[in-house]
Amino acid sequence: MPLRCLGAGAVGLFADVLIDNMNPGKAVEALGAPIDVDVSRMEPGQLLLVEWKKKPVWILKREDWMLNTLAEPSLLRRLKDPHSKQNQQPAQAYVNGNYRALRPDMFVAVALCTHMQCIPDYRPAPHTVTPWWPGGFLCPCHGSMYDFSARVLEGSPAPLNIPIPPYYWKTATVVTIGEANKSGIDKNWTPEIW
Repeated sequence: MPLRCLGAGAVGLFADVLIDNMNPGKAVEALGAPIDVDVSRMEPGQLLLVEWKKKPVWILKREDWMLNTLAEPSLLRRLKDPHSKQNQQPAQAYVNGNYRALRPDMFVAVALCTHMQCIPDYRPAPHTVTPWWPGGFLCPCHGSMYDFSARVLEGSPAPLNIPIPPYYWKTATVVTIGEANKSGIDKNWTPEIW
């Protein structure tokens, strides 16, 4: 009889261990968890690269002159999707308009070209890529060009604007990337193309 009890207990223990191992670990859960980034030390014009969901994410502290380029008619005519109408953004309204951000000076985007998922280079200096180049991001793989709001320019092989992840400002200097607000809305958002 004690052997039977031991056998049943061992089966129960084995089942508990098996079920426990089938649950995702903390490391696996952390892969999709929101991240907090302190931007208090960023200088105007500085680009910060962080990782969220194993994807690179840009945080750009835009200067006034960068913001001014985003509404120029000459730039708007060159954009494939100037108003971010393609299904590539979270449902939040902050991805619309010229800034595509909650705060005009602070831009947050998933740093992957929508053509072949290379990481575009930060090329802020105007007229360095083409005579009409406003400054922005240039993909080194196949030459896709994006403005300072990561909107794709005509003539680029990339089909869509670079995605904006769900995010919100936890404080004036800490941004939470991975959720659109404290209630977790858009936490599991995924763009059409990474």
